[in-house]
Amino acid sequence: MNSAQNCIIVPAHNEEAVIRATLDSVLKDANPGEFEVLVVCNGCSDRTASIAAEASSDVKAIELEEASKIAAINIGLRFAKGRSVLLLDADIQISTSDARSLLNEVDRVGTEVAIGHMDVDLQGADFMVRAFYRVWQQHPYLKNGKFAAAIALSAEGVDRIGVLPPVTADDTYLKRLFPARLVSVVPAVRFTAKAPRTIQSLIKVRTRSQRGTGQLKEHIEAPAADGTQRTRFIRSLVLSPRLWAAVPVYLAVAVIARIQAVRKPTVRWERDLTARVPVAK
Repeated sequence: MNSAQNCIIVPAHNEEAVIRATLDSVLKDANPGEFEVLVVCNGCSDRTASIAAEASSDVKAIELEEASKIAAINIGLRFAKGRSVLLLDADIQISTSDARSLLNEVDRVGTEVAIGHMDVDLQGADFMVRAFYRVWQQHPYLKNGKFAAAIALSAEGVDRIGVLPPVTADDTYLKRLFPARLVSVVPAVRFTAKAPRTIQSLIKVRTRSQRGTGQLKEHIEAPAADGTQRTRFIRSLVLSPRLWAAVPVYLAVAVIARIQAVRKPTVRWERDLTARVPVAK
């Protein structure tokens, strides 16, 4: 990469319903030419590329025939000209100032990755999905930022990645790749992900996560299990009576997703489409 403006890479597969909102959010207060934005459309059969290109003169749409987020990220990293890179999911809302903060953070010596905190938009979600996320949001690991969806990388961080292997759990792979000492959490940075609106779709997403994490053993070593976090999580639930009614939903989703991931290990991607449809008013 050269020393041009920072780069934002957005892998996108059939994201015509959300890509404009994502780009408008991150570029709302950007100066002209501040960011190089590469929307890497992979296996798209809709208008994702044309909608992205119309969003701003700073946006370039790259089209790939292969429907692969990993291939899209690798192509984006190969063509990025910026000194630092923000990997941004196509359905994530993040402000210009928060994107700047993440990218500025990786300019610090000794920092190769910067992450923020994730909020979950539950608009339109059914009561079981809301119950799941009430419990999920109590997990201690979320206190240390969310290593997903909006990940800033320094030039050294990009070099460390090299070429991503064909994994489903790309975020978890990256988390394992970078030692904790090289990762910085920016407390003020928040971004928003839309929750699946039905319990069926939520189970699909959690199954994909379980399967993807399981497949990583072929590519990268898993860290030692953190029993302390699990204990803290359980204690927080026990001490929160308001969450007790939601715990069975959380456990049921976790168990079903794990079982399905084992029973169908070769299915590569379950995609949530419910959050990409406007909420009925």
